[in-house]
Amino acid sequence: MAHVGEVGTEIAPAITGDPALAAHIDDLLHRTCHIARALTGAEQAALKVDLDGDGTAARKFFNLSERYERWRDYRVDPRGLGLHGIVLKAGEVVRLTQAEVEAHPDWHGFGNQASSHPPMRGWLATPVCARDGRAYGLLQLSDKAGDADFTEQDADHIRELAAFAGAALDALRVASGAVSRT
Repeated sequence: MAHVGEVGTEIAPAITGDPALAAHIDDLLHRTCHIARALTGAEQAALKVDLDGDGTAARKFFNLSERYERWRDYRVDPRGLGLHGIVLKAGEVVRLTQAEVEAHPDWHGFGNQASSHPPMRGWLATPVCARDGRAYGLLQLSDKAGDADFTEQDADHIRELAAFAGAALDALRVASGAVSRT
């Protein structure tokens, strides 16, 4: 299901060698980004998951508003640069205002990508985790509409959405035989 402003970035050629599983995961990532933006009023959402933890099954998707149309084809994987490298436990949410983003010690302006990376105006992030607590990836939102700050209610919404996405990824992996049913 395609949504206006949605961009998929394939970082690895396939997920666990199963094209059907990859298609389902792509759909889940698309929908999760779209719903995250709708729930919070964010201008951009990004979700990267790595099912195997070694980068061979990594997928990343953006959902961008028309305001960010010029970054529609941005394909650089930040790989831990700046705030993208923050490690969060299941259920944790980071909610930063723009001033807090700029003052954060892990804010690096995306290194040599600073001039081409979509701007971050405020930040809201939470991990997408497996039932056992292992992180699949990070759901991130930036630039709330109207230049507003993200709220505690926004944080609650993406925490629940990330938990749902993690459970869906678990189910897809079990259904594909990628993991045992225990």
